[in-house]
Amino acid sequence: MQRHVIIRETVQTDLSFLKEMLFEAFFWDPAVPRPLFAAFSADTEFRKLLNEWGRRLGDKGVIAEQEAEAVGADWFRLWTVEEHSYGFVSSKVPEVSIAVRQGCRSMGAGRALLVSLVEVARASGYAALSLSGSPKNYALKLYTSMGFRRVAESEISSTLLLSLP
Repeated sequence: MQRHVIIRETVQTDLSFLKEMLFEAFFWDPAVPRPLFAAFSADTEFRKLLNEWGRRLGDKGVIAEQEAEAVGADWFRLWTVEEHSYGFVSSKVPEVSIAVRQGCRSMGAGRALLVSLVEVARASGYAALSLSGSPKNYALKLYTSMGFRRVAESEISSTLLLSLP
């Protein structure tokens, strides 16, 4: 059952929710045991992904709310050749992270988030967006339905690119 979703831009006070959603993105598969959030959030890679969130250049995001409760987030960052994440393709192409709370998935929030973030990227003048995901992640169907195309693949991750005409 789909519920009405409201999308709003992120603000600095959303950082703790973004961290919660980043944890969801890492542990999207219910078959994989989850560590405690407090322990995993100390991981160097986890901390790097939102370190100094809100940088003027390249940090933008949106939050999905249903019935005044935040249920998902979608954001992008610019990275460099020296410091980047799994879906990096270029220092001029922001990399997307997206997650929706477990009980709220497959109800339209993810698509609404991605549609909104694509518009934010276009309005910001970006020519493309990239992301990475497990080849087993059912969300890849959403990404490809939105026009993302595989540009690289390994056993554990697919890198996808969306051109923004």
